[in-house]
Amino acid sequence: QRKKKKVVWKGGEDVLALGYDIPVPGFHTWNTNNLRLWESKASCEFDLGSFNDGQYYAAIEEKERSEPLTSVLYPCDNNAPGKELRLRQQ
Repeated sequence: QRKKKKVVWKGGEDVLALGYDIPVPGFHTWNTNNLRLWESKASCEFDLGSFNDGQYYAAIEEKERSEPLTSVLYPCDNNAPGKELRLRQQ
């Protein structure tokens, strides 16, 4: 009998989502539709306290974790980092 492994997602990061509407005109028509594109930004891009303590990567860690959310659409989810990115995008 196989035991099912229970996976628990523990979230807890704040990310700003900026929406941009791009008008897309139709071909040989007067109609125009909107295409909404998203950009993700960190709520705090630079932590001066960590930087002053000599933790240079920790000072920009939040920015580095938030930017890939919108840079890759449909990441490969055959591995754990890809699955995590897909969950974070949702």
